[in-house]
Amino acid sequence: MIVIYAKLFGTPVIKINEEEIIFPYNKVKALFYYLLVNKKASRDELAGLLWTDEEENVAKKNLRNAIYKIKKSFDEEVIISPKKSIVMLNPNMDIELDIDIFLNDKDKCIEAYKGEFLQGFFVKNAEEFEEWVIKTRENLKEKYIGKLYDKISEDIKNSIDNNIERYAKLLINVDEFDEKAYRILMDHYKNTRSYGKVIDTYNKLSQLLDKELGITPDEQTREIFNEVLDIMNEGQKGKTISSTDFFYGRCNELRLLENNYKNFTTGNNGKSAIITGEAGIGKSRLKDKFIESIDSEEVYIFQTSCYQVEKEYLLKPWNAIISKISDTIMNDKITIPTVWENIISNIFPEFHKKEGSTNIKLIENIETLKYEMIADIISDILKKITEKKKVIFIFEDIQWMDSMSLSLLSSVMLHQHKNNTIFIATCRNEYDSNVDKFITTMNSYNKILAIDLPRFNSEEVEGFIKKALPDYRITREMLKKIYDETEGNTFFLNEYLNIIKSNGDTNIMSVKMQDILKSRFLYISDEGKKILNIASLFFDEVPLNILEDLTGKDQLEIMDIIEELENKFILKELNSNDKISFKFTHQKLREFVYIKQSDGRKKILHNKIGDLLEKTLRNNKTDINTYHKLIYHYSNSDNAVKSLNYKIKSLNYYLNFSHELFPILSNTDTEAYKYAYFSKQQTIKHLKDIENLVKEAKKKEGATEEVIELEIAFLHMKGRYLIREGDYDQGTGFIQEMIEKSLEIRDRDYALEGYKQMIYFCIQTNNTELMIKYVSSALNLAVECNYHKEIGILLRLKGLYNIMCGEYEEAEKLLNESINIFNVTKQVADKYSLNIAAAYNYIGEIRRFNMKFVESLNYYDKAIAICENKNALTSLAVFNINAGQAAFDMGDYCRAKDYFEKAYELYNQFDSVWRRSILEAFMALLNVKEGNYNEALQYLKNADLHSQKIKNPHEIGVVYRVKAEIRVGMEENENLNKVFSKYLDKDINYYCDEGVKFLKEARDNYEIEVIDILRKSYEIS
Repeated sequence: MIVIYAKLFGTPVIKINEEEIIFPYNKVKALFYYLLVNKKASRDELAGLLWTDEEENVAKKNLRNAIYKIKKSFDEEVIISPKKSIVMLNPNMDIELDIDIFLNDKDKCIEAYKGEFLQGFFVKNAEEFEEWVIKTRENLKEKYIGKLYDKISEDIKNSIDNNIERYAKLLINVDEFDEKAYRILMDHYKNTRSYGKVIDTYNKLSQLLDKELGITPDEQTREIFNEVLDIMNEGQKGKTISSTDFFYGRCNELRLLENNYKNFTTGNNGKSAIITGEAGIGKSRLKDKFIESIDSEEVYIFQTSCYQVEKEYLLKPWNAIISKISDTIMNDKITIPTVWENIISNIFPEFHKKEGSTNIKLIENIETLKYEMIADIISDILKKITEKKKVIFIFEDIQWMDSMSLSLLSSVMLHQHKNNTIFIATCRNEYDSNVDKFITTMNSYNKILAIDLPRFNSEEVEGFIKKALPDYRITREMLKKIYDETEGNTFFLNEYLNIIKSNGDTNIMSVKMQDILKSRFLYISDEGKKILNIASLFFDEVPLNILEDLTGKDQLEIMDIIEELENKFILKELNSNDKISFKFTHQKLREFVYIKQSDGRKKILHNKIGDLLEKTLRNNKTDINTYHKLIYHYSNSDNAVKSLNYKIKSLNYYLNFSHELFPILSNTDTEAYKYAYFSKQQTIKHLKDIENLVKEAKKKEGATEEVIELEIAFLHMKGRYLIREGDYDQGTGFIQEMIEKSLEIRDRDYALEGYKQMIYFCIQTNNTELMIKYVSSALNLAVECNYHKEIGILLRLKGLYNIMCGEYEEAEKLLNESINIFNVTKQVADKYSLNIAAAYNYIGEIRRFNMKFVESLNYYDKAIAICENKNALTSLAVFNINAGQAAFDMGDYCRAKDYFEKAYELYNQFDSVWRRSILEAFMALLNVKEGNYNEALQYLKNADLHSQKIKNPHEIGVVYRVKAEIRVGMEENENLNKVFSKYLDKDINYYCDEGVKFLKEARDNYEIEVIDILRKSYEIS
């Protein structure tokens, strides 16, 4: 027997014997749906319903045609017309309609409603039908809501809990603003002691109403929520609570963090969290309370703090994180590639902690380090670490995080796709453009859970006090006074309670907040106050050894004094890398102690601390972490010269990598954090600040040799920066001034640095005439000073000058001289081996340009062997590409492929784009020769992409040379033409001309000659 099943709730579906019926157009569907619901209708009614705007005879004709289409679709007399004016469903057909089940079957009615009536169905030019659909839809929805409420009432009456949660959630799905449904759900959770779910439900409702309607839940809903909070707080009464253990309220927020963590650990979609609120509101305490609930054996926790005085110092908050990651890798024997370790340690010296490890030269010039590479490698390291355990990062006070740290945080967060890492940050609710953009971006990617901590209201303040002091009798008047004074701020509430607990003096409640803080220190010993005064001079923590040096006391004496301060919860002890230090429990306590000291006292102590820290410098990259502290202490001691010295050193360190970044390769999320670079505007501001400090130092100290040396350092730094930015006139002006001043005070080292900077500028701009002038001046000075290393480097640069001028014989002679200088002893050769390798590479280039390919390969191989020994990966990749080109041009394609594949493997390790397009272009040619045309096309597309990104005329020219070569091959090879015809759709001369244009700009006569030979061979054929 034929059975027709009709589903009109949700997306409509009509089936006959389990096979779906496809109607030819929507008005046919509409006609059948209308008859299913109404069973029968007059022809006039149906014609007016669907063809309102048509003439009556046309409408009736359309109706007849539609009825015919329905019958044809079923191949059955599913519609009959017992009277000419009436159309109806055939009563003899077995039709199961979900609406009939919904209206008539009490047990199955809820399951029958699968969504709104005719959801998503629309008919053009049929307003009458649309009105009927809307009316029917609303009518059925109201009936559905009524049936759900009836079911809930019946289950509550009969004490049946099984379906209440499901029915309430169905009500919310139908109408997300139905507070009654939320209350039923919250009541159900309360009765089943699922208090966390009550909090979650209320929180979701609050967020929805606030976001969509700008209102809060009504009083009845809030009553249920508050009842649950009271129940939860009651459960903690009667416990003895210390200052550090005390925690009140924030149940909603804590439950959000805990539920999110549960999702994180069980593999569901756990999010990162940002806790916002004013200073002293309890952000850190909430974070700590949450961390207490975590099993440290279950996850790794990497934690760091940001400080206001460090906001200008790039990547400072990440130092502690990277150090802890390094410890974890070592302690848990996690293996990572050496290349990752070396790249990270270039920026974060803390990462290199292996006993006896050497700082392997990864990249000859850190200026070539690509910023996004750091984020990629940190993400890759996290993948290795999370194979053992998941990871939680904690960043405190990100409103004081520098822009690049925020950028790196964004990047690493956006790299996390497997739910193995989450980030928790605290942040003051003060506006900061970078933090605001960060939060907005993370929200747009649905990456964070935002938790805002408001002040406690008067009822919550009362609960706070009663929980903290259950045995202390406080009057209503006093409660009001405390609330008025503290305004519900947790920090000030705690300070009041500390005073009450220490002396019970209720009169203290009449003083202002600063007096409250003052009273906190009333009963501290004189020795304790001295320690506090010194500790307040440190924005982060004070090391025990510094306290020892400044007080003249031994460590045990100091520990005895500090015990008093720890007991009063003013200082807390920190242990890191076997070093003991101390920190104020809250920044407001530190600030209060600091401002109470005289300016003279603070200046003397800051200077002493700076001098002590200066002795810890190691003259390596790790010093950058101490520079920040030295700047802070010397700035506050009015030691302008030393402050300026370390500001220049610090800015120089950052400019070495933050402004020499290669273009981004393939990160689809670059928009998310490109705003947070150490921008040009920021750099100019820093340079201007230092320039003003130089002027102030000259005015205050006079033109002493020390001040002039700092001025020279500044001129060098600013000149280099401006040259890199393309402002050659101003940049070279600063470098020339630097050289003049260096020669005036006979500082030959800086004069040589200036000469070399001008030489690099000349290489960059192909200015050979100016280049030889500076090479000669620098060589004369190096010879005068007997600087063998510098002589060797300058001879190599002079050799490069001769290559640029096409004087290959003289160039080779100079390069060999450079090699001989560095080979004077085995020790010197080892130290300057990369300079020797660079000279061998240049000689190889000379041989290649003269088409002496076998000889060129011998020199390339020498350069490659040195780099392999030293693990200098970027040079190794470049030398392999050069060797590959030589082998290719001599026709040894097998050897060329070997060199290119080695280079490709290296690029996959460190993700640079320099010369990568040349590698990919030649890989395209090799694949063409092997008949792998699709692979060749992909290589060529990548070469195009990377050459355009780096915008180097030599690389673009070489890619055009390869395109021309493939285009010539397409003329005779039909299969090759088929694959490349859409991509290389210009004629051969176009690719030759474009190649020559860019290669002329790069002064590459060799490649131009290759193109000319290619063009001639094509014209002859």
